[in-house]
Amino acid sequence: MTIQDIYQILDAYAPFSLQESYDKSGLLVGDPAQKVKRVLLTLDITIPVVQEACDKKAELILSHHPVIWDPLKSISPAHPVWHLVQQNIGAICSHTCMDIAKGGLNDYVGKMMSRSIGMTREWEPLAILPNNRTLGRTAALANAWNAKALARQLKAVFQCADLRFYEGKQSQYIRKLAWCTGSGGDLIADAIAAGADALVTGDCKHSVWAEAQNRNFTLFDCGHFETEAPVVHLFRQILQHAAPKLEILISESGTRPFYHVV
Repeated sequence: MTIQDIYQILDAYAPFSLQESYDKSGLLVGDPAQKVKRVLLTLDITIPVVQEACDKKAELILSHHPVIWDPLKSISPAHPVWHLVQQNIGAICSHTCMDIAKGGLNDYVGKMMSRSIGMTREWEPLAILPNNRTLGRTAALANAWNAKALARQLKAVFQCADLRFYEGKQSQYIRKLAWCTGSGGDLIADAIAAGADALVTGDCKHSVWAEAQNRNFTLFDCGHFETEAPVVHLFRQILQHAAPKLEILISESGTRPFYHVV
């Protein structure tokens, strides 16, 4: 296969044209005609991940977060792109287009949660974006949960080292849940408008917690990394179906970029 072949597989599943205007998804490094036998999957392309790809002889890295975000005025050994070019390793990034796509990351994570907390099959979009694109999901729960019990269950689902939450309307059980992977704290108003009793997301700023408190609305921060790390399993599923002969590796170096004090 070539890098272009893999690009087309991803584009057919989650069209790059769906990405947000600020996003940088697509083929960011490499020659579309380069042959690929082995691809490494990761959430972020960091220097350790590039070294791992080199060690494992992967010709391509597929990531969720773009390895190039702001315009590069110079490229030095302190940037992963320098190492990608040095090692002749391509980079494709599928970010907000994979978040938005039907069967994309939000649907994949919804299925993960549903196996543990139970949801009905009638899922609805959390937010409607321009051109009728949708972001996030909402679903009724099979059983009502209180916030503390649901927090414990979500901690297990996402394997969080810790989980922050605010319990709004403390006497109210959670019967309808909204979720958005990554950083979706700005969707509290959308979750309330959709009739959800709580929002599951990650990476919530202080102002988001203040909004949750002001609106008396239950909010769960399960971590940006934790809610999006499952994307590597979705990538593998997509590629295995379309290219069964391709060797697919999940990065061991693509771990959360920080530690917790216990």
